[in-house]
Amino acid sequence: MSQIIWYGAGKNLRDHEKEFVAETGYPVCICDASEQKQGTKYIFAGERERDVVSLSHIEEKYPDYELWLTLADHNLAECYQFLLDIGIQKDRIHFFGKKSYRYGCRMMNNFSYISSDNVKTCAHFPYTKTFEFNHQVISEDDIKEAIQRMENWRIDTIRALKKGEKTSCEGCSALQLGFYEDEPQITFLGVGPNFAGGTRCNCDCFYCNQKNIINKGSEQHLSNYDVHKIASSIYPDLQEICLADGEPSILPHIEELCDLINEKGWSVWFNTNAIVYSEKIAETMARNPNTFVAVALDASSPETYKKIKHVDTFERVIDNIRKYKEKGNRVFLKYILIPGYNDSVDEMNGFIRIAKDIGADRITLSQNLSGFYDGVSHNLDPDMPEEIFADFAYMVARIQEEGFPWDFQIEFISANDYERIENLRKI
Repeated sequence: MSQIIWYGAGKNLRDHEKEFVAETGYPVCICDASEQKQGTKYIFAGERERDVVSLSHIEEKYPDYELWLTLADHNLAECYQFLLDIGIQKDRIHFFGKKSYRYGCRMMNNFSYISSDNVKTCAHFPYTKTFEFNHQVISEDDIKEAIQRMENWRIDTIRALKKGEKTSCEGCSALQLGFYEDEPQITFLGVGPNFAGGTRCNCDCFYCNQKNIINKGSEQHLSNYDVHKIASSIYPDLQEICLADGEPSILPHIEELCDLINEKGWSVWFNTNAIVYSEKIAETMARNPNTFVAVALDASSPETYKKIKHVDTFERVIDNIRKYKEKGNRVFLKYILIPGYNDSVDEMNGFIRIAKDIGADRITLSQNLSGFYDGVSHNLDPDMPEEIFADFAYMVARIQEEGFPWDFQIEFISANDYERIENLRKI
């Protein structure tokens, strides 16, 4: 019979002791790499105690041991690799919370997207047509049926990833080694804009890859608000929604959707061009500290903004961003690097100055993705041109110099570019 031993007698064990006991029962002892802790006793909240010992002690006294790691998630990968390097067999190492160390991504485990013609789990998805709706004008039953097909696929794919088998996600830059739950739990939802009512955007960004959707009329009878209500009945664990693709502030029933957000307590990823400021949206967003308002500003001057967006609203947008910030919202600014438009040193530095002046909470960088929609497969995602990568490197250096948190949009970025950009954090 195997002996349950916990590894790590630190703060994370103390914080989650009750949950760990519920999953495995009390261990026979606790192992820790710290010589200072070895030879002491760990006293549980219920006043039980267990010896804290070394790995060599365990291997000598407990030949059938199973090692359960009690460390915090951000320390798990390093600890796991250390144990493998010193010869601990992989099948002896276990993780609380029914998770495994494997290839995966957050979208696969936690995200669903519902558009007017299909459902999917991410933006760069070579299988988007797999889960199309059966009818041109969809009903609640159509949504539920397509989601069920996708969820069956999701479970099968996660199981295959856990076994190390190839899947349709092969080659995707978002597919990274890490700790992922063995069972999906959909906590994050996106809903496309082209449902009942007008969805024509009030901006005309030349790089937009959604124009074929947001600038045409919709035949759907269901509204964006209706679809959120349906999805919340299918996914009871929803915690976060994404309002994006087109301009959410001008969606029909946006105020009812805000009421639903307040009722459910969802945090919101609110992508807006900020041409329209909504007090209702600002108040709804500000209620949840995990919510943020994201604006693709892409410029630091009215001239460049108009050249990219095809509307002359730069000053109004800056003013509205300030209003969201003053209302208590976190504000994320995005900069899509476009050669010949906004890649001059003056324009990039001007954007950093605006971000600093507004008090932006985060900056997101992206390359122009407008040529990458509609069927691009993972293994065809090209490396970005060297001049664009040089712009990335310059912007990252300036962003880090000013102390901003930052990230980058990973859709259709090659695995090589993903690694190159991540390495910029170390400079």
